[in-house]
Amino acid sequence: MWGTLGTLACLTAAAFATTAPAQAAPASAPVSVQAAAAEPPSVWPKPAKIVHVPNAAAITCESGNLCVAAYDATKGDHVVYYLYYCTTYELSNFVGTGSYRNQQTGGATARFYGQSGNLLTSVPAGGSSNAYNWNPVWSIRNC
Repeated sequence: MWGTLGTLACLTAAAFATTAPAQAAPASAPVSVQAAAAEPPSVWPKPAKIVHVPNAAAITCESGNLCVAAYDATKGDHVVYYLYYCTTYELSNFVGTGSYRNQQTGGATARFYGQSGNLLTSVPAGGSSNAYNWNPVWSIRNC
């Protein structure tokens, strides 16, 4: 009996053995920031609406929303999140330049916050689309 088990153990070990060590990519291989972010940008809690557009500067935003657009390297376009419900939204994988447009009503001012909760900027309701560097932004309170 032990002979059969011993043989199986040796065969299993041989099946998982490698003949050469794993090698890392050369240090000179360039990696873009977008390529490094293998996950698409996301917002939590889930926004009222999510759409993909070819150009972040040309986003449309329905009345009552703060719309934020970030580059989605997994699709090669920009994803626009419509932040309608009054809450704090956590951002993930918002990398590089995107845009925002504050179409909220009642004079609602949106606030962008950094990693430590520090206020980065306040965005009053307006109408124009504005380019913005998302790198330091970790959360948004839309009202």
